[in-house]
Amino acid sequence: MLFFAPALLALANFVVAQDNNSTSNGTASATDIGLVQANFNNAQLVPGLLQKFNPEGVLDVSFSGSQIEIGQKLAQSDVSTAPSLAILPAAGASDISTNNRYTVIMIDADIVGTNALNTPLTRHWLVNGAGLSDSTPHQVTFDQATTITDYAGPGPAEGSGAHRYTILIYNQPSSFQAPANLSTAGTPLGTMLLNNYVQESGLGNVVAANYFQVENGQATVSVPATSTVNPSAINGVTSTAAVSQTSAPSQTQSGSQRPSGSGASAAASSTGAAKPNRELGWGVTVGAVGVVGAVLGAGMGF
Repeated sequence: MLFFAPALLALANFVVAQDNNSTSNGTASATDIGLVQANFNNAQLVPGLLQKFNPEGVLDVSFSGSQIEIGQKLAQSDVSTAPSLAILPAAGASDISTNNRYTVIMIDADIVGTNALNTPLTRHWLVNGAGLSDSTPHQVTFDQATTITDYAGPGPAEGSGAHRYTILIYNQPSSFQAPANLSTAGTPLGTMLLNNYVQESGLGNVVAANYFQVENGQATVSVPATSTVNPSAINGVTSTAAVSQTSAPSQTQSGSQRPSGSGASAAASSTGAAKPNRELGWGVTVGAVGVVGAVLGAGMGF
């Protein structure tokens, strides 16, 4: 069986090269997309906030020129002004186009364990009709957009734990119709039921998303920890994400309308966030070599 080794190693190297070259060619690789999905699952944003999440690109978020890592913990002072956004599309992304319009939402998904599907969540940013620049990664542009709620920096209550601030880019079809209570520019910060808004307005799919965490002071009660995403477990050929088992969420108060940062107290989440770009090549290489090793081992009777 050893005569298969050169061919298998060549195939593994080809798969890795194809996946890693996607980013350098101006598109997000399957591994990039899979890592975003894995982090959203790991942070319980799926299905806690989004019932389904199949992004077509990677959303880069930069505050004051500094790009953040997905799930990164940041100080309130670091995120006090609106970030710049850019989308790196996957090859063949049908809903990411300079001809399309998009709705940008930043929402406080609260702490891990919050029933975000049925809880009014604080709306920190809402823009309809955003566009994309021509070059990739596509900068999200707002020159022809309607800003319903101006960006308002996070302000979680002291001791309430690490809040998950999630930025979502929705495809906005021509049939989109904003609900009456969220159709006027200058609507102040408030709460919203995200899924009700999406359904009532006729928004399309989430094409790209990112999130970061902000915590104010020492948390007063504990929140179940979520295990970290292992980048080497991400399949470089498909966008299926592999994550470790997460512990069951604890019960939290939900359903009451509240300003930013108030609500159930919880301890800091130890949600792990894998770093997207710098570790991808190694993770995929490990996976590919592992497959080759398994095949060779089987052939040699190991």
